[in-house]
Amino acid sequence: MPSFPFRVLTAAFLGFGLVAGVAGAQAPTAVEAPAPKAELVATASLSEGGPLLGPDVAIKWELFAIDANGVASARVATTGADGALAAMPGTYILTAELDMVFAAQAITLAEGMNTAPTLVLNAGLLQLTPELMIGTDHFEGGSVALTTAEGERMSYVGPFSAYVPAGELQVSVTFDAIKLRDSVSVAAGETVVHDFKAQGGIADVRISTGGFTLPEGLRPRIDIFEAPSSADAPLKMVVYDTLAARNFALPAGDYLAQGLIEGANLKVPFSISDGEKVSVAIELEIGMLKISAPEANSLALMQATDDPAEPWRMIFHQFDLTALEYIVPAGDYLIEAYFESGKVEKVTHVDADAVVALTLP
Repeated sequence: MPSFPFRVLTAAFLGFGLVAGVAGAQAPTAVEAPAPKAELVATASLSEGGPLLGPDVAIKWELFAIDANGVASARVATTGADGALAAMPGTYILTAELDMVFAAQAITLAEGMNTAPTLVLNAGLLQLTPELMIGTDHFEGGSVALTTAEGERMSYVGPFSAYVPAGELQVSVTFDAIKLRDSVSVAAGETVVHDFKAQGGIADVRISTGGFTLPEGLRPRIDIFEAPSSADAPLKMVVYDTLAARNFALPAGDYLAQGLIEGANLKVPFSISDGEKVSVAIELEIGMLKISAPEANSLALMQATDDPAEPWRMIFHQFDLTALEYIVPAGDYLIEAYFESGKVEKVTHVDADAVVALTLP
């Protein structure tokens, strides 16, 4: 008899474990059948009935779903020149993009491998070389802008090859300040080879700073202006670059080359003819001012002039400036520092290649 309760308790626990074990077991997951697949290898030609473009032609293919309005919406597949695409069966818009060329067509895909009509791009290949001859030097690095009749625009650096829509294209070729505009016609399936020959000269402009070594990171600038018609005429910028030396391609004419480094600048006149290369030296006699003015509210820097009506020409006046390192041409300078207690002035001279350090007050 003492063992009865024990047997009942044991049976109860065993029964619970059995129920729990049965309840915890998971039913096998149903394996869904793979979705039907529609596959396509898209092909393209430049003209109706023309040869198919090979895998070496970098076409970008894309497949877009069509919304309720019949307009391309979400992209569902994309591929490169091999043209291999896959999607659910249905109707899509297939597009091809190649350089300046874009074409599209609607296609319907069924399960399995599909065959779609060859997409005709109605395009040709343009091989263009911009050329500038200066003596025995031959320059081909001009920038080229192509504009289609529809206003589509792309830029290249020549020489280059590009697929373009059939028709007339406007071509703009630029070698620095030398600009050439023309047009070229390309028929569907045609390869057009064209050379654009520009006329002008080369100005080899170099800035020299004598024995002064520029601080690291400080870059001079060269500006090329058209020669002004009179002393008081405004200057018209032609081209510029932030280098100490540069070959500039320019149309024949008269110019000013300006070398600029912070507060120092010098303009040198020169002339150039078609096919000519000239050297232009800009020799800057410069030094550096190092000014320290702790607690100053502002600093002003002025340069001496030969004009009795304006003996000092303002270079700059800046608030909340307490220290300054600035490149200046050799000459006399007036520094004004403004403090809570008033203004402090200091006149100093800067020699070429020298560094002058001042503390105010």
